[in-house]
Amino acid sequence: MKLKVLQENLKNSLNYLQKVIPNKPQITILSSILLKAKDNELTLSATDLYLGIKTKLIVEIEEEGELIVNGELFKSLINSLDNGKVEIELKENSLIITQNKTVSKLSCQKSDEFPNFPVVEGDSFIFDLKDLEKIQNLVSFCAGIDQSRPILTALLLKFGQHGLEVVATDGFRLSNLILRDINSKKERTILIPAKALNELYRIAKQINVESIEILVSDELKQLLFKINGVEMYVRLIEGDYPPYEKIIPPSFSLKIEFDGEEFLTQLKRAAIFSRDVSNIVKIKIEKDKMNITSQSPALGDYSGEILINNLSSEDGEIAFNVNYLIDFINAVKPDSLEFGMNESLKPAVFKDKKIDDYFYIAMPFRVNS
Repeated sequence: MKLKVLQENLKNSLNYLQKVIPNKPQITILSSILLKAKDNELTLSATDLYLGIKTKLIVEIEEEGELIVNGELFKSLINSLDNGKVEIELKENSLIITQNKTVSKLSCQKSDEFPNFPVVEGDSFIFDLKDLEKIQNLVSFCAGIDQSRPILTALLLKFGQHGLEVVATDGFRLSNLILRDINSKKERTILIPAKALNELYRIAKQINVESIEILVSDELKQLLFKINGVEMYVRLIEGDYPPYEKIIPPSFSLKIEFDGEEFLTQLKRAAIFSRDVSNIVKIKIEKDKMNITSQSPALGDYSGEILINNLSSEDGEIAFNVNYLIDFINAVKPDSLEFGMNESLKPAVFKDKKIDDYFYIAMPFRVNS
């Protein structure tokens, strides 16, 4: 292998791969990047076996070839170089990287052991960036991070004739969004790691594209995303998603509207006093006002009040982990919120009045009176 490439172009391509290369992989080879020089293109590939990214860039090739090199080391070195041409050459099992008077020598290996990327063939969909942005902002934050329960780290995508339903839950909260402009003649449900969709959004924003092509292979249990020369391969998560429909309340005995920004301000204040009591805050609704309180044996008490529009004329009391409410409001940034509840230990629903086909469920907590 011998080629010349612009540092800025190589740096950008390596940036697409950064979240795929694990810090402490179970298999050493997964900390590597595959470099393949052919037909005046340099292809860079990285994978953690669940998520793989392949990107191509135009280079000047004097000698074709392929090899693997430590991903973090290679990326750090390329990032440290100046803009302009960089020469890369394989000599006696070492990768020689030269720019002006700077010469670096990296250990490398043959590419034989690097995992092969699957050939994904199947139904194709087009995602607009605005739809991906909605999923990222409104749904993804509810996915779990505990790898011992991989099902909860996934987003549920349910394709149908009436749109795409996207759901995420970590067992304590749930977001549900329907995208009406993504239709499918064939109904199917897939579980995609939230991490993968987050990476897809990051790359799509970086490349500044308006749409992304998605191929779904039911046989391989794989997705392939294509974005302007970048390909992302995603292994779908298998298993049974929690029966989330059962916790969605069909109606509410208490329903109110209130200002979202004022609610966030009160929650942040109450959160200061809730840190050593499992972050629990109480919400009490009486007539046209909502009282938000938190109590700490060590720190003291907090009580705040906001005016509401009570649509049901009912009173109620409920308690939440304040972080789950703050996360929701920071994600949605609502001007006006709708809130519905029934009993104090039943799931409660929040809606942003300006976002159609979307709701957020928070599970309440039992507290001592």
